[in-house]
Amino acid sequence: MSKNILLISVDMLKERTDIHGNVDPKLIYPHIKFVQDSVIKPILGSALFDKLQALINAGTMSNPGNVNYKTLMDDYLVDAFIWFIKSELQVDISYQTWNKGVVRKVGENTDMPTMTELIDLSNRYKSKGEYYANRMRLYIIDKAPAQFPEYLNPGSTVDTITPE
Repeated sequence: MSKNILLISVDMLKERTDIHGNVDPKLIYPHIKFVQDSVIKPILGSALFDKLQALINAGTMSNPGNVNYKTLMDDYLVDAFIWFIKSELQVDISYQTWNKGVVRKVGENTDMPTMTELIDLSNRYKSKGEYYANRMRLYIIDKAPAQFPEYLNPGSTVDTITPE
């Protein structure tokens, strides 16, 4: 399980997508965390994923010595991440758990999509995420020996995730 250090913020997600600013961050955070742990970490492997988290946590991603990691984040990882998060959000953000159970909120003058439409939209976003994830994989593989040694050496503990 990863630390609670997000590779992208809720604000970045909102700035780069059509997700409205008024969506409560606590509805989005679990999806960022889930995609980070279930999709992004298996692509990167444990060591490279941990390296990115450490750079973000230390606030040193923009340091000159970390230019390769910043390029990976900015030019590849964020695009894949955003589409996978959007695919996760479609159904779950429509439903919320309250003290009386799970409800689907409907605002004034809105037309809610059907479950089939939400699933189709989710699959469409997931497909876009897979496109960007594949580009990221190819980029990392091409640069791995020199720029991303962590990719080739993910670790050897029981909980190590080897890159896909």
